[in-house]
Amino acid sequence: MRRALCLAFFIWLGASQAPAQDNFDAHALNEAGKLALSSGDLATAARIFQQLTDADDPNGMNNLGLLYYTGQGVPKDPALAFSLYKRSADHPAMVKPQASYHTGMAYLIGEVVPRNVASALSYLERAATMDFGPAEYELGLLYLTEPTIADATKALRLFQSAAVHNSPAAAYEAGRMIATGQGTKADIGMAMDYLHVAADLGVPSAYYLLGLFAEWEYREGGPIDAALQWYEKAEAAGIMEAASRRWEMQNKGLPSYAKQAEYRLNRDDPVGAYPFLVKSCSNNETYGCYYQAVALADGRGTRQDRFTAISMFEKLCLDTANYGCREFARTALLMGGSAGAARNQKAQSIFRDECGTSDQSADACYSVALMSWDDSFGLRSEAVARQYAETSCQVRNANNEACQMQRHYQIQDSWKDFGQQNTSRKPSKPNFFEGLLYGLVVGAEQQSGSGNNAATQYGEAARQREAARTQFAIEAMRPGSRHYGSCPTVNSPGC
Repeated sequence: MRRALCLAFFIWLGASQAPAQDNFDAHALNEAGKLALSSGDLATAARIFQQLTDADDPNGMNNLGLLYYTGQGVPKDPALAFSLYKRSADHPAMVKPQASYHTGMAYLIGEVVPRNVASALSYLERAATMDFGPAEYELGLLYLTEPTIADATKALRLFQSAAVHNSPAAAYEAGRMIATGQGTKADIGMAMDYLHVAADLGVPSAYYLLGLFAEWEYREGGPIDAALQWYEKAEAAGIMEAASRRWEMQNKGLPSYAKQAEYRLNRDDPVGAYPFLVKSCSNNETYGCYYQAVALADGRGTRQDRFTAISMFEKLCLDTANYGCREFARTALLMGGSAGAARNQKAQSIFRDECGTSDQSADACYSVALMSWDDSFGLRSEAVARQYAETSCQVRNANNEACQMQRHYQIQDSWKDFGQQNTSRKPSKPNFFEGLLYGLVVGAEQQSGSGNNAATQYGEAARQREAARTQFAIEAMRPGSRHYGSCPTVNSPGC
C-alpha cells in the first residue's frame, strides 16, 4: 500500500526530468504529459507517454509503466508496467533513479515477478547511488530484516543517508536505531535529532517514541508537558498505546522534589533547581538540604549566604554521621574567620582529620596551616602552621602555597640567625636578601630603624614590600577570596 500511494509522485518527478535521444522533443513531450496529468487529463497523459515510449525514451517508458501499474488513463496491468519500467531501468540512456527503484521494488514485493532479493538489491543499489532517498530507505530495511544479508551498521548508514535525502521514514528508523544502540553506539542526543526531523515531517511513530523519551525525562524529574504533548499527537495519529501512557503519567503522581531538583542540576539549571531543593529540604530530605546549602555557599541559583550555608552543613554533619562535615569546614575557610571561634576550631579539626598523603588530603593539610597562620581565624599557632605547611609541601612536592608558607618561615629563621650578629659587623650596604631579612625582623619587633642606616633603609623598604606580599598570599591562597588564584607580579607568592 505504501508503495502504491507514492506512484503519482514518481510519475510527476520522472516526467519533469525527461531528456532522451532527442532532448528538445522528449523534453517538450514530457512537459506536456506532466501538464495533462496534473490537470486530470489522464488519457492525454497516457497517449503522450506512449508516444515517448514508442520513440525509445526511457523516461516515457517509466512513466507509462507507472500508469499501467496504477490503472490511470489505461487499464491496470502490473505485468506490462513491470516490463516497461524494467526496460526503462536497463536503457543505456536512463540516468534517473526512478525506473531502477520501481524495478527493484517489483522484485522485492514479488507480486508480478517471483521475489528475488539479489535482483532487488541490484536495482535498488543502482538508484541509491543516485542519492534517491526511497531506494536508500528500502535498502536499509533489507539489510535490517533480510536474514541472508543482515547488517545493522550498513542499514543505519543507508537510513541516515536517506534521511538527508528527504525520507521521513528513514529519519525515524535512524533515530530508533541510534537510540537503542543498533548498528552503532547508543546516543540519545543524536537519536532525538533524527526523531524530531521525522516528527516534523509527520511520522506518527516518531511522536510516540519522542513521548517515551520525554516520559523518561519526566520520571527522572523533568517537566511533564513535553511527554503529554507528544502522546496526544501520537494518539491523534492512531497510536492507542499513547493514550494509556498519557493517562498513567497524569495519575501516577509527580516525581519527588529531590528528583526534580537533581534533574535541573544535572542540566546546569541551578535557578530552576533551587525552589525544589528548598521544598526537598523542608521534607527533611538529606539531598535537598545538602545541595541547598551548596547553592547558598556558592551563590548558584540563589543569593549567596554563607552564614546560612554553614549552619545547614553543621546540622547535616551532626545528623548524618559526617555527611556535610567537609563542606562545613570549607565554608568556614571561605568565610575568612567570620564563622566564629568555635566553628573555626571545629573546621580546623575536620581538616586535621583529612590531612594525609594524597593531593586532596594535602589541601586539608594546607588548610590547617593557613588557619593557624592567619590571625583572623583566632587559631594562631606558628608551630602548627609550620608542621602542616611542611606536610602539604612534601606531599605535593611542588612550589605551591604550602611551600611558599614554608619558605616564609625559612626566611624568618635565617634572619633570626643574622639578627644575632653584632651591628658593627653588619655590612653598610647589605644586599637585598639581607635587607629583606632585616625588614622581617624590624616588622616583627615593630621597630622603626634609623634613617641614616643603609641596612635599615633596605630593610624597611623590604619589610613594607614583604608585608604586602604576605597579606596578598593569605588572600590568594584562601579559596573564595577575590584574589584566589591570581598572580599580579612575578614576585607574588606562588608565582
